[in-house]
Amino acid sequence: SICRNDNADLLMIFIHNRHERTNDSANFAACFRCISMLRKRRTFIGTAGNAPDRKKYGLILEMDIIKNSTLVALKRVTNWNMIDHALEVKYAEEMTKKMKLKASNLELKVSQLSGGNQQKVVLSKWLLNNPQVLILDEPTRGIDVGAKYEIYKIINELASQGVGIVLISSELPEVMGMSDRILVMSEGRITGEFSRENATQEKIMACATGGRQK
Repeated sequence: SICRNDNADLLMIFIHNRHERTNDSANFAACFRCISMLRKRRTFIGTAGNAPDRKKYGLILEMDIIKNSTLVALKRVTNWNMIDHALEVKYAEEMTKKMKLKASNLELKVSQLSGGNQQKVVLSKWLLNNPQVLILDEPTRGIDVGAKYEIYKIINELASQGVGIVLISSELPEVMGMSDRILVMSEGRITGEFSRENATQEKIMACATGGRQK
C-alpha cells in the first residue's frame, strides 16, 4: 500500500497520463518505482486500476451496467469489429456476479446504483482484462461501512489468487489493516517503507508529514 498525505492524483497520471498538478512527474516516478518492485517478483503482463473519483473518471453514469462493465475490454466483446451484445451481457453477468453486485437488472444506469455498487462496477470493468497488477486509488472513498467491508473482501480474494495489489489510500486504518507492505509518500517522494508487523500510526504519520524513516 501507498499511504499519502497530499491530494495528488497519483493513479490518474499512471492510467490517464493527466498533468494537473505541479508534482505529477514526481508522483508518476514514485508509482513507477512501486510497479518496478513488483516486476522483480513476477512476469509483468498487465496493469489495471481505478481512479479516486469514480463518477468523474471511472464510470459513464448515463450508460448501463453492461456497457460500463465491458468498456475497457472491447476486444473481448467484438466480432469482426462489431460489438456483440450477447458477449457483452455474458461477460457483464460473469463479472458482476463475481463482485456480488446488488442490482435488479444489468440494464440499469450506473447513476442509479449506490456508491458501493458503483465501485464494484469499476472493479469488474478492470478485472475483465485479467490484470496481474491492480492499482486501487482510494477504492473505498465515499461508500458506507458495509460496502467498504465487501470491497475489502474482494481485494483479499484477488490477492489470494495471486493478483498484485497496489492500494493507495489516505485512510490510515485502511492502510494498516489491508497491507502486507506499506510505502509512505510525501510531496511526491517515498519517505518510508514498513512491513505490517513493524508499522505504527506514529511512524507512518511522521513519514507522511515530511519526515524520513529512522
